[in-house]
Amino acid sequence: MKINKVFLGGSLVLLITFGIFNLINFIFQLKMARMLSIADYGILATLLSIMYFLGIFSESIQTVITKYSSDIKNGMLKNLFNKSVKKGFKISLVIFALYLAIAVPGAILLKISYPLLALNGLIIFTSFAIPVSRGILQGMRKFSALGINLIIEAFVKLCLAVALVFIGWNVYGPITATIIGAIAAFFLSTLNLTGVMKSDEKDAKMMDIWAYAKPVFVAIFSITIFYSMDIIIAKIIFSAEITGVYSIASMISKIIFWGTQPISKAMFPLTATEEGKKKKKDKKENTFFSAMLLLGVLIIIAVIILWLFPDFVIKIYSGKILDGAGTVLLITGISMGLLSVANLNILHKLSRGKTNGYWCFLAFVLVEILLLFYFSANLVQYSLALLTSSAVFLWGSIILLNK
Repeated sequence: MKINKVFLGGSLVLLITFGIFNLINFIFQLKMARMLSIADYGILATLLSIMYFLGIFSESIQTVITKYSSDIKNGMLKNLFNKSVKKGFKISLVIFALYLAIAVPGAILLKISYPLLALNGLIIFTSFAIPVSRGILQGMRKFSALGINLIIEAFVKLCLAVALVFIGWNVYGPITATIIGAIAAFFLSTLNLTGVMKSDEKDAKMMDIWAYAKPVFVAIFSITIFYSMDIIIAKIIFSAEITGVYSIASMISKIIFWGTQPISKAMFPLTATEEGKKKKKDKKENTFFSAMLLLGVLIIIAVIILWLFPDFVIKIYSGKILDGAGTVLLITGISMGLLSVANLNILHKLSRGKTNGYWCFLAFVLVEILLLFYFSANLVQYSLALLTSSAVFLWGSIILLNK
């Protein structure tokens, strides 16, 4: 089976730009881990995990918009953008109100101040806006513009976070910086859609979009909850110090998942186009084969590094020697590698309209939650529970979404 050169070209652009984006985010995490106390970093990691949970809306919307914008013209793209942003703003108001209510008991359970949790929830508004413009960019295969937009968001977040923590804002600093960075990225992303915005608007039929959005939302909801839940549960059952140690190991491992995202983002619009669906099966599978091969190579390299140099990686990341973090780093790293493979497989099937059995992914999330709560005598046992649940999730991604 031949390597898909079009996919590799798009992947290369996104791997470079996402690489810079992830490097800036790595520096952000590194600076926060060093500037904040272990306990405060544990709080920040928990809040960021909640943001990743709220990012379900963002990833779902971007995936749906990407699929439907990959094969329509500018006039309909303009209509798609306008309708989606207006509808997203209305929905975000309702969800933010619900979030504020849930945050009342959540503040007690997580031992985090309510104003800080409330501030964290403002990310909901950008989660419904920015994926619309980015989804159109991705669907139009403007990979350079998409990557640069992410870099700008990360750079604004980093600079503001360091400045705000330095002047004494503590955890409020990085949370405020994250929200402002997302707002800036949305307005800048619209500048890359000048041709779309200047075109004559034509009605985009959106009935099919909402039908397709449900399985996409559930699948991405399951993935996002899955990789966010370990830190949140750790915050509930472990002490602040132990949670901080585990959070550092977990956040390092998640770099594997985030760092390989460009592969699926480059693959999705290629396998989603109607033209691709009309080709022969071996051609249609070509892009997925190329993506899986590249993903596998990157995961193996990352896992080997975590295996050989765990303490060195943790010292580079946090600037501290942490007892226990190195022991679980390899386990959590393999877990995120398995989840990355599952994510690519799920997105490939969704891009081709395969949505049968999507509700079952929620059961795998429940398996993870039960395992993490039950096997929590120590961090090694806790990490092995995460690894087991990741393997179950990967198995589910293979057998589900077949029709």
